Amino acid sequence: MEKRQGVGYTGRMNKQRILTLLFAVIAGLGLATTLFLVSKHQTGMPQSTGSELIPVTEDAFGGPFTLTDHTGKKVTEKDFAGKYRLIYFGFTYCPAICPTELAKITSAMKLVGEKSKDIQPMFITVDPERDTVEAMGKYVEMFHPSLVGLTGTPEEIKAAAKAYKIYFAKVQDESMNDYTMDHSSFIYFIGPDDRLLRIFRMEDSAKDMAKTIDAWLAAR
Repeated sequence: MEKRQGVGYTGRMNKQRILTLLFAVIAGLGLATTLFLVSKHQTGMPQSTGSELIPVTEDAFGGPFTLTDHTGKKVTEKDFAGKYRLIYFGFTYCPAICPTELAKITSAMKLVGEKSKDIQPMFITVDPERDTVEAMGKYVEMFHPSLVGLTGTPEEIKAAAKAYKIYFAKVQDESMNDYTMDHSSFIYFIGPDDRLLRIFRMEDSAKDMAKTIDAWLAAR
C-alpha cells in the first residue's frame, strides 16, 4: 500500500510540474510578438538612419486595473495616466531577482537625475496572499522613494498580470512547508500615451536603462 501511495504522490507531483510548464509555455507565447520587437529594436534608441525613436509597439499597452497601493489607497490605471512608468511584477519574498531588479530601477532613476520626477516606478505583486499592504509598505521603503507598491485580491492581481502579459504561478517548495512564485521578470518602460517604449531584461544594466530613458525624455 505504501508503495502504491508513493507512486500516486509522485504522479501527482509530476502532473503538477507538467501543468506548470505548460502554463509557462502558453504565457510565453503571449509575449512572443513583443519580445520579437524588442530584439529587433533592442535598445529603443534612435535609428542609425535618423533621430526617430521607435517604441516596442505603437498600440496602447496594459489595460484597466484596480489595485491597492502600499498606503492602503485604492488606485486604478487612471491615477498614473499621462506619466512615464517603469513597471515591475514580482513578490517581496523573492530572494534575489526581484530586489536586484528593483535596485536597478532605483539606480537608473538616480542616474536620470532631476528628470526622474517625470517617471513613476511601480512594483506590482504576484503574491497577494503574503504581500499585504503592510508588507508592501515596508518593502518599497528599501528602494527609490517614489516607488509605489501595488497589491490586491487574487482576482485583481490576475487581471493586472493578464493586461501586462505577465506569467506567474505558485510553486510548492518540497524542501519546506512553504511556496515560492515563478514569474516573468521584465521591467516595462511605458510612455504617457500608454505605448510600450522598451522592455528591460535582467541583462540590461541601470546605465542602459538610464540612457534609453534619457533619450525618450529628451525627445518629448
